[in-house]
Amino acid sequence: EPADVNTQLKKLNERNWTTSLSNIGIGASRGHDTIESTRQYLGSREGLGVEELKKKDISEIYKMSKDPEGQKFIKELQPAAKETAKSIINSLSYGQVMVNDAYRGLQELYNEAYESLDSEKDKEDIQKLNRFRDETAPLLKQYKDDPEKVAELGEAVTQGLQVLESIKAPQMFKPLEGFAIDKASDTFSNVAFKGYDKFGDKAPVISIENPPAGSGITRAEDLKKLIDETRRKFVEKSVSSGVSKSQAEQQAEKLIGATWDVGHINMLRKYGYTSEALKEQTKKIAPYVKNIHLSDNFGMDHAELPMGMGNVPMEEYEKIFKKFTKQSDKIKRVTEAGDWVQHFQVSPIPETFASYGSPVASGGPYWNQIMNASGGYFSGQGNVYPQINFETYGTSLTSLPVELGGQMAGRTRLGGTPSE
Repeated sequence: EPADVNTQLKKLNERNWTTSLSNIGIGASRGHDTIESTRQYLGSREGLGVEELKKKDISEIYKMSKDPEGQKFIKELQPAAKETAKSIINSLSYGQVMVNDAYRGLQELYNEAYESLDSEKDKEDIQKLNRFRDETAPLLKQYKDDPEKVAELGEAVTQGLQVLESIKAPQMFKPLEGFAIDKASDTFSNVAFKGYDKFGDKAPVISIENPPAGSGITRAEDLKKLIDETRRKFVEKSVSSGVSKSQAEQQAEKLIGATWDVGHINMLRKYGYTSEALKEQTKKIAPYVKNIHLSDNFGMDHAELPMGMGNVPMEEYEKIFKKFTKQSDKIKRVTEAGDWVQHFQVSPIPETFASYGSPVASGGPYWNQIMNASGGYFSGQGNVYPQINFETYGTSLTSLPVELGGQMAGRTRLGGTPSE
């Protein structure tokens, strides 16, 4: 039986977290041990001038390497003492680099851990991190260019790693859907807040569309999560700027919603979704819908056909919108039939009206009654831009004189003056 994905992700995150902590701990330990072994090295050295060098602490010798007077002092030492001083300086530099790298790594993991914690659910872990930060902050001001303090910093890094090891491992690896919702909600909430901050009640509506099935955030439950998270972040930003929470929540509902593309969701059929399952999808998203994209297909490909030419159960969807959406009659319905227009080069509007059973005028007839009638409602002059007219006369039908089939009544072909 395949293991649960979330369980596997949790194990992977814990293993990755432990490895990251361990790698930083190795660096801090090496740096600290290098500094301690350098002190022992100085104590074990003998030779001309070494005794004079032993009167100084290793931190003093290290500082000499960065001071002109100190450099002169080292240069004038006896060979054995000079070699000892150089070894101490090199070892301390190496130890300092190791500890500094470990500290930077600790900072990154600390930030990652802090950002992953929930202010309500993880209060105890947050307190641990705050306490460690407060205890370490004074040390950071003291250690600069002082190997003795760098050694202490190495110990502090080790303590910090123990703190990080005691808290919940952050989700360094997470499902793509969750990651996409997190990042997308950041973007959408920022856009909505900027718009509201600048335009107030006239701010533009952010209507998030469900992409074609097979992409991320396709299903209603995922789009709903994205909208809820976007609204939540919008409220946070608004409240922090001085807006009352109730007003911010009201604006969030007004400004952030869904564009429901019925053709996109219909493509779930190729993954085994039935008409009933698709209706359930529509019920879940209906309270959030602000726009509907009318695009039909047969559930297999992204074919943009006029409504009624595929198997999108639009009549049932409209009943759902009427029941579950506030003021469903104010939802904007936009015909998206690009494939139809591209291949047939005719308007998809009559076909869409026919599928809705709309009347041509008050009292009838209806579009579905006249669609195939001779001389249809949109027949008019026929194609007023046929290519043959341009090839023969260099213009369209509407610009031709009546003698050649045009509509320029009362004008001659030659002078364009009224006929006698």
